[in-house]
Amino acid sequence: MMMIVEAAVAQTALEWKAFPDLPDERGFAGMYAGVSHGALLCLGGANFPDGYPWEGGVKKWYDGIYLLEQGGKWKKLPQKMEIATGYGVSVSYQDKVILIGGSNAREHLSRVIGYEWDGHALVRHKYPSLPFPLANMSGAVLEDLLIVVGGNVSPTGAGLTKCLMLDLKQVEAGWTEMEAWPGPGRIFPVCATFDGAFYMFSGETTAINSKGNSYRLIHQDGYRLSIQYWAGRRTAHWEKLAAMPRGMSAGGAVLPVVKGDRFLFWGGVDAVTAQHKTPSSHPGITNDLLYYFPHTDSWEFVGRQQRFPARVTLPVVHWQNQWLYISGEIKPGIRTPAITGIN
Repeated sequence: MMMIVEAAVAQTALEWKAFPDLPDERGFAGMYAGVSHGALLCLGGANFPDGYPWEGGVKKWYDGIYLLEQGGKWKKLPQKMEIATGYGVSVSYQDKVILIGGSNAREHLSRVIGYEWDGHALVRHKYPSLPFPLANMSGAVLEDLLIVVGGNVSPTGAGLTKCLMLDLKQVEAGWTEMEAWPGPGRIFPVCATFDGAFYMFSGETTAINSKGNSYRLIHQDGYRLSIQYWAGRRTAHWEKLAAMPRGMSAGGAVLPVVKGDRFLFWGGVDAVTAQHKTPSSHPGITNDLLYYFPHTDSWEFVGRQQRFPARVTLPVVHWQNQWLYISGEIKPGIRTPAITGIN
């Protein structure tokens, strides 16, 4: 498979590559994605097929499944998801791509389902449902623990202060609600795992100003979650981290771990971007690049990515020794089928 080097930012020494686009002219926001037996799977998501939102276009959710095997080309599988959905969490675990929650035009969902590619077709695996419907959250696998944070139970619901956990070695025990972080509830946080800990950053909520008007409050906080064991029980220990230089709501997740010791932050909505009121003239997502260093709890601004448009509401997957930013939204209502890789 040919990959063309499109850009490199000197300050980061990261190699940025154009990856073959998804075979859809518009692309999708809120897709699920993961890896099963070496194959990359991308599923679901939403776009505006009949016009932009400010033109009266209506959002449509999808049930399509796209597959890419090493050395091959993208193909859309004849199989479909059991329901059109997006804006949930997806993780890869033991050659299964697990889809958690999400939303569609009618409701938020509690279902959890796994897909496994056997070389010819997708095999479905059932998992315990979430204890309540949930979308617009974030999550990741820490060893054998599937952790989900934030989100809301309906399109107009407040961002939750919730941390849910499923032991993938004992799925029959179902989901456990753990102690949540010592901060406000939120939708669209971003997360990562590193060195035996789970990390959550940013997200947003709806706040009320001094005149009684609502506005988007983009969080600039971060937290480290350590799972501790005491008398045969798991307990959650949260630690608040150094404040973020800028927020990153709805950014790509999970966050890439690069150079073996830092998280890369690219895209997402910050407080300035959130203040653009006219979608048709929106300038796009900030292209600033930040590093976060878990070992020192510190931040570094490392430049800007000038050649690829930054995005929101997208999965980030580690595949073939690179991190892939898959499709997503580059401006309000405008998707891209582009996939961008970093080594």
